[in-house]
Amino acid sequence: MFKTSDGVLIDYQVIGDSPEAIVFLNGVFMHYNSWLFAVENLKRDFKIVLHNFRCQWTSQNAPCSFDRHVEDLKELLKYLGIDNAHLVGTSYGGEVAMHFAIKYPAFVKTLVVITAAARINEALKYRAIRWKEGAKTKDPHKFVLSWIDDVYSDFFLDSHENLLENIAERMKNFNYDGAVMLLDSFLQMQKEPLLPKLHGIKAPTTIVSAQFDRTKPPYFSQEISNAIPNSRHIMIPNCGHAAVVEKPQEVLSVIKAAISG
Repeated sequence: MFKTSDGVLIDYQVIGDSPEAIVFLNGVFMHYNSWLFAVENLKRDFKIVLHNFRCQWTSQNAPCSFDRHVEDLKELLKYLGIDNAHLVGTSYGGEVAMHFAIKYPAFVKTLVVITAAARINEALKYRAIRWKEGAKTKDPHKFVLSWIDDVYSDFFLDSHENLLENIAERMKNFNYDGAVMLLDSFLQMQKEPLLPKLHGIKAPTTIVSAQFDRTKPPYFSQEISNAIPNSRHIMIPNCGHAAVVEKPQEVLSVIKAAISG
């Protein structure tokens, strides 16, 4: 555990000892173990930094915001002696990555943003509120039911019978109170959109969307790419919002291409 400057315990893991680092940033309900598909492939050539955000799974609950996540990450990197890194974030983690790249550009070598948004419209607001109400129940079945059809494509759902039950079984030790706090943090982006600030990102940036993303549809990724100078937008076909789950090898290929220039 790492203790932040405001006394919050953050669960983190470092794999590999290369001087070149990659930081993976989780989606809102993810545990950092969800990145293991990439870690196994990259750990020989890179130092991999994983952490659960404050309010996420095994990290401590405390007041959170995108700005606070940015400071937590900067403090963790300094603690680890890392001066710059490749940042890879999906959904909520992609939004943290963009905030970080704006505030601390010298720390960012390259940026990969997967199925994220830089503003909240009414449709996305209502989805986030529904997820929040699901988390408030602290009932694994009701919670997963509140978002499963938003997060996975029809193709994935149709090919994975009993997915609802299987995910709910893994959610028995989930941090429901923290999830509510994270969703409140996300919803602040409706009042404070990130989109007008994206021109300040200077790192080489790859934006990844998913063709059948019902949570943050590809138009969110396209407008991010339009706003970040010299960025590129890649769409993964036949894929839902949880691209790192549905199409891990395709995501890994994009990451490897992005960080190699």
